[in-house]
Amino acid sequence: MNVHVRLVSLDDTRGITEVHCSDVDEWFKWVNGKRVEAEYEELSIEERFEHGGPWMSVETCAIHLNYVLTSGQYPLVAELEGKVVGELELYIGEERSVLGKTAFIDILVVHRDFRRRGIGRALIKEARKLALEKKCNTLSVWPDKRAVPFYKKCGLKELAYEITYIVIDLSARSWNEGGEIVERFPESYEALKELYFVSPRIESAYTVWLKSRWSFAVKEARITCDSGYLPERSMAFIIESLWRRRKEARVILWVGDENEAPAAMSYVCGRARARGFEKLHALIETRLFESGIKGRVPCEVKGREVVLMERL
Repeated sequence: MNVHVRLVSLDDTRGITEVHCSDVDEWFKWVNGKRVEAEYEELSIEERFEHGGPWMSVETCAIHLNYVLTSGQYPLVAELEGKVVGELELYIGEERSVLGKTAFIDILVVHRDFRRRGIGRALIKEARKLALEKKCNTLSVWPDKRAVPFYKKCGLKELAYEITYIVIDLSARSWNEGGEIVERFPESYEALKELYFVSPRIESAYTVWLKSRWSFAVKEARITCDSGYLPERSMAFIIESLWRRRKEARVILWVGDENEAPAAMSYVCGRARARGFEKLHALIETRLFESGIKGRVPCEVKGREVVLMERL
């Protein structure tokens, strides 16, 4: 079996959409607040988006791939006898962490009908080759729990981070936003590269920054409700609403010193509460959560995750 892996072009959009859609067990739509089973053809672009993001429709997938390619990143496809059977999206950026300059595997999907044929391994092999060419320190991934053994077999054996997923109850106490000057969120990643990335730690800092700049014209997509940079604290943040949960948000957060993370998180909670949110979602390194944030904010632990890496 000859698997060919190459860089994506926009002509691959339909094939990539087919790969991602093959992973959906059931298509549905919302009718009068109730979830109803539906055929793919019956769904709007927005309804398809809800099943797994921009890859679910040719229209939004093309927009997404254009973002990735024009940002100088590396979406890869695997072909078998001329058919697209898998996709991997690799983001290369530098950060102040154990990852260093990292090639982060953000997406890896193999068509349901072509799994267990070495296609995923072939994609990772090409990703590793790219990472070495670009002189990265690490190849990294946030794996689905079921996929951890697979990634370890592919060489990503080292634990980079243990992550705690928390939901903060913003209505449980009062918050103080503080009186600091808030400047515009940095347009350039260079302003963030030397900061400590707090949340969501499941992705590389560069990947999160880059994707926060992209948007889709669908009603329920994430909306940036607040963002800024505090020079006095060397802190940057973004607060985004969640899909179909407008009273809940997620936080993207950088700080100058990890010891400042608890105070920074409290500050962001105050801003989120002032904008009408009731809950704030964060994914934080477990060590940092246990040492400072756990006792600082009223929260519920929703899960645990890991980030794996391979040193190059």
